[in-house]
Amino acid sequence: VRHKETRQRFAMKKINKHNLILQNQIQQAFVECDILMFAENPFVVSMYCSFETRCHLCMVIEYVEGGDCATLMKNMGPLPVDMARMYFAETVLALEYLHNYGIVHR
Repeated sequence: VRHKETRQRFAMKKINKHNLILQNQIQQAFVECDILMFAENPFVVSMYCSFETRCHLCMVIEYVEGGDCATLMKNMGPLPVDMARMYFAETVLALEYLHNYGIVHR
């Protein structure tokens, strides 16, 4: 998604409320929103706002060019060792930051 005036890119995570209810994950979704709003770390995606529609919980989050690791590996195949080390180190730093605040990622 883009901001109308500035044209800045954002990602929007859209979660179907009906599925949250069926999977008994309502609390987890709101905890995720709280954590993303709280986190201020270059290795944790930032959330700018969240809102609800009749059918969806929506989170406007930082747009990260290139997508996630699974997409990267699907497109590139096995990662070069140096690149894998870098991504692993960034993941460890993100988890360490969260753990320092008592947040456990599963």
